[in-house]
Amino acid sequence: MTVNDICAVVAASDYDRALAWYTRILGRGPDLEPIDGVAEWQLTATAWLQLIEDADRAGRSAVRFGVDDLAAQIASLNELGVPTGEPVVIADMVRVLDIADSEGNEVSYVEDITPTGTANAAEG
Repeated sequence: MTVNDICAVVAASDYDRALAWYTRILGRGPDLEPIDGVAEWQLTATAWLQLIEDADRAGRSAVRFGVDDLAAQIASLNELGVPTGEPVVIADMVRVLDIADSEGNEVSYVEDITPTGTANAAEG
């Protein structure tokens, strides 16, 4: 199997509130809104975040963002008024901060802390 890209899908029951939350933490509005109740952000050349209106799955999604500087990300979230706890270190490979979005979905920020920087940060 060859994978060309990936899209993380986050479900929301209150789409407008979730759209405002992700717009705020991502620092910009969505790149696409192909249909009502769907917003998409292109985060890298091959990685997308999709927000969908789906009350049945809301609060049960998870998304993990690999970041280079977790401390800076925490400071940015705090400036936006987003509550953060303390990050945890997992297997001396990654530092992870878990928060919840406006729907209760798990949003994680993962920083690779291996000496060579080769850990897969998405595997928090």
